[in-house]
Amino acid sequence: MKIKVVMDSGKEYVISEKDYSLKDFTRTFYTDSANGEKTLHNTLVYLDRDEKIVINPTRISSVEVIEK
Repeated sequence: MKIKVVMDSGKEYVISEKDYSLKDFTRTFYTDSANGEKTLHNTLVYLDRDEKIVINPTRISSVEVIEK
């Protein structure tokens, strides 16, 4: 799957991963609480599996699935 991430600064990242879904992509951005709610991390997380790109997910402006 190929995903384009646009940050609020206008910087764009294109992530291309095999056997990867949008849910897999966003999983590291949230913490699941005991009451079932999800909390968005306001800290640095890896954007890709290779751990080469680090972002703060609160700064994501948009996410677009380019191809599956």
